[in-house]
Amino acid sequence: MRRFIAFAGTACAAALVFAGQSSAFNYVSDSNGTWWGIQDFAPPRVDTGSIRATQVGAGQNPAYSTTINGFGGIKVSVPGAPRFNGELMRGFGLQFNGADAFKTTTAVELGGVEISRSVLIKKELPIGTASYGRWLDSFTNTTGAPLTIKVAFGGQSGYSASGANASALVNTSSGDTSITAADTWAEVATPLSGTTLVGGPQATVIGTPAPFGGAMTFTGNWLNDTFNEPFATGGHEGNFQAYVNTLTIPAGATKSVLHYVVLGNRVTAATSDAERLKVETTSASLVTAPDLTGLTAAQVCSIDNFAITADCSAAGTVARVPVPAKPAPVTTSGYDVVEKTIGQMRADMESGLTTSVAITQAYLDRIKVYDQGQFGFNAYEIVADDALEQARKADAARKAGKRSPVLGIPIAVKNLFDTYDMATTNGSLTFAGFRPKKDAFQVAKLREAGAVIIGKAALEEYATSGNYSNDPWGQVWNAFMPSKSALASSGGTATALGANLAAGGLGSQTGDSLYAPASGASLVTLRGTDGLESGSGIMPLSWLTDFGGVMTRSVPDLADMLNVVTGTDPADPTTAPADAERPADWRSTLDPDALKGKRIGYIPSTWEDPFGTTGTVEASKAALKYLTDAGATLVEMGTTVGDANTPPAPAVNPSGNTTQEGWMQYIDAHPELAEQGFDIKSAVDVSCSQKKVEYVRQDPSACAVAPAPRMTAEELTARRNYRLQYKANAKTWLDTAGADNQGVDAVVYPGLLSDISLNDGGGGKASFGRRDTPGAGPGIPTVVFPAGVNDNGQPINLQLLGRAWDDDKLVGMAYAYSLLADKAGKGHVAATTAPALKYVNETSGGVGGTVPATLSLTLGAPATFAPFAPGVDREYTASTDATIVSTAGDAALTVSDPGHLVNGPFSLPQPLQVGIAPNAWGAPVSNVKSTISFKQVIGRTDALRTGSYSKTLTFTLSTTNP
Repeated sequence: MRRFIAFAGTACAAALVFAGQSSAFNYVSDSNGTWWGIQDFAPPRVDTGSIRATQVGAGQNPAYSTTINGFGGIKVSVPGAPRFNGELMRGFGLQFNGADAFKTTTAVELGGVEISRSVLIKKELPIGTASYGRWLDSFTNTTGAPLTIKVAFGGQSGYSASGANASALVNTSSGDTSITAADTWAEVATPLSGTTLVGGPQATVIGTPAPFGGAMTFTGNWLNDTFNEPFATGGHEGNFQAYVNTLTIPAGATKSVLHYVVLGNRVTAATSDAERLKVETTSASLVTAPDLTGLTAAQVCSIDNFAITADCSAAGTVARVPVPAKPAPVTTSGYDVVEKTIGQMRADMESGLTTSVAITQAYLDRIKVYDQGQFGFNAYEIVADDALEQARKADAARKAGKRSPVLGIPIAVKNLFDTYDMATTNGSLTFAGFRPKKDAFQVAKLREAGAVIIGKAALEEYATSGNYSNDPWGQVWNAFMPSKSALASSGGTATALGANLAAGGLGSQTGDSLYAPASGASLVTLRGTDGLESGSGIMPLSWLTDFGGVMTRSVPDLADMLNVVTGTDPADPTTAPADAERPADWRSTLDPDALKGKRIGYIPSTWEDPFGTTGTVEASKAALKYLTDAGATLVEMGTTVGDANTPPAPAVNPSGNTTQEGWMQYIDAHPELAEQGFDIKSAVDVSCSQKKVEYVRQDPSACAVAPAPRMTAEELTARRNYRLQYKANAKTWLDTAGADNQGVDAVVYPGLLSDISLNDGGGGKASFGRRDTPGAGPGIPTVVFPAGVNDNGQPINLQLLGRAWDDDKLVGMAYAYSLLADKAGKGHVAATTAPALKYVNETSGGVGGTVPATLSLTLGAPATFAPFAPGVDREYTASTDATIVSTAGDAALTVSDPGHLVNGPFSLPQPLQVGIAPNAWGAPVSNVKSTISFKQVIGRTDALRTGSYSKTLTFTLSTTNP
């Protein structure tokens, strides 16, 4: 099992607090008040070096200073089209120096080219200068012949065609809105809104213009086909700029490209012109006098896109950065699992063609090659170390005569379902290492049926985002489009299935976290009627609204898993009707004629992309053909024919905090939380945890907020009755829909409404055009199934919404649709980013030794500040060091929350500021030193008490890859 292990040391030091870089995402703040969020190696380890977003402060609540939603990444295209050619580069092991810079610790290799990045944010800016950051990208040709490559620098400067989140090209160095090789910079800005503050202007400094030989060669579309599709200056795709340079690199040589991103502060209509002028002036000055602070002579002399005057006769060569070893793309299993259905694998095991051990080994080999490392999808947070033993037991059970739909089938489980044998983390360091005493009900049913629980799938922390899966052990990437988001919190499960890293999976949905990731990975899923599948042992987001459900690659696979996991759970009252309502055999619902004579509702307004694009919606509309070909009639409903677009909610919404109630029920059922040292007593302890990824971290003061009161028995009953009445309202809405009021059997919706954005964005901003079905409020079922691809080759899905307990009917309709769509090549599609591995059959012997697992942390002598002087504005500094020994594949040094220095009951008013450099290692190290630096600010009006100040802290040296 890949697990989080740690060595902790505790220190008490006079006059200081030991504290390191937070074990989370890093910000850099500058003197203009801009906080740059840089995607480095710290959790969630997006590790692209791009700007996630910019803010006016750190954390979840401060406003965003620009509309940036992932900018400053690079894509690289090299001859020979290796895997991930032309995709967003990542895996640089970017290490923050604790102040203003990020450097590559693990170079990325692509087709014989080693790629490294360095990022510098200008912290102290002269008055009148706009904020800026610098990106230097270096490319070393390790082959024996010259290579010509293309490099794109760019990202997403906003989204949508208009409104507060959009951006558009407003100026270039040539004074127009057309970017050419003659331009040195290009500027975008957000639409103005009178006296309302909107995102500040942004400019990219491109370099020396043509006819200079290293000038930019193409302006591409960062969202789609970057090196071939020109930049669209308008609409939603006008937010995605890509500045392309073509480099010819001699054998053994290094060339670099240099870019600056210049940002203005937020503006109103009255202040926009002045702020834009500041951005443009700063950009122009960086063209003529580029900031080369901290670069070596070799780096400066390698820059290809700026005409820089420098003496390069003794510059030497750019220092190369080690490239991590990659596993060989081979498997020791002779059974190819790629695109095999659960039914086919079951038949092959029952016929003796293969075994669960062979199937499980095939998936484990694929996980090693495709899910881990620099280009890994990060679908799994934990891989079971006993997966093969589980498989052997399944083979023995089959030999003894046992049968079940999932016997010996490897299943991925989203890591908010309890598992007794693996940590259940909720995608957060808050719960790192937590081991529930028993499985969640659905997991237990899978084990009872002989499934192999191959691992815990990564998820968005706490399952709160509908846009990304930002697991701190590694943000999940899309299996079909490996530069893009896996979408919503069940992205790990979806990617595991889409990349053929598991046969089936469990995910969950509160808003969109089953349908969105399933849509982005060409999968089938069911958000069932409340109570169809138990919620026992699932970490909550919103009590009753959450639904833990199945994800598969086909409708028959869905039926196989529903046969196992659905049914009444005595521990979950909501499931009381399930045994009576579910079919005895879900495969009996797989009727080719299930759509014949059915009336399928169609609401025109739900088929419009809020981003203003049409390609995905048009492809989804074209896919409706297979509903009618299967015998259904589309019936217009909604406001256009006098109906409501959604079922009406009951008049009175009962009181009670469902988030707090969900967590209190989970805590009550898990006394082992306290037994294992997790100080989780309420939903507030969860939401204000300082172990969360930093950009969604609440201020510590949130911990002082009193938890909402528990819902009373009357409130619980009222909430259940509310949802029952809501279900009845939904039935009436469906029964009377259409201009003829004859009703419909189901309502069809698109899965996604736009192309998916790249995976380095965030800031609570949308990653796709989203509109959820109205199923979550009443808790009525929606089945989701593949419907081909859009105009850019992205998978798309359709959804059918029905009445409560019509789950079996919806599954039948999805099956009837998929028969026709799959036959026409317009249903499920296979990803091409994780091809079948070469089978090798090897035996070997050898001789060797062992090295015991070691994480050793030794602290240096306590550092001490100079005596504090009352009544004086002063900044005090001190330092010590730590000595690190680690035999792990990676290690990180963190420290407990520093808080404030204390003197008895008295504490300093201002918190300590601390840095650790370096604070992470991507390979084993021996007796390396980390410098721990301290800064204490004392203001002239700060009260001080005579005596010594101190605090005890805990350092943690940890690894996720022992």
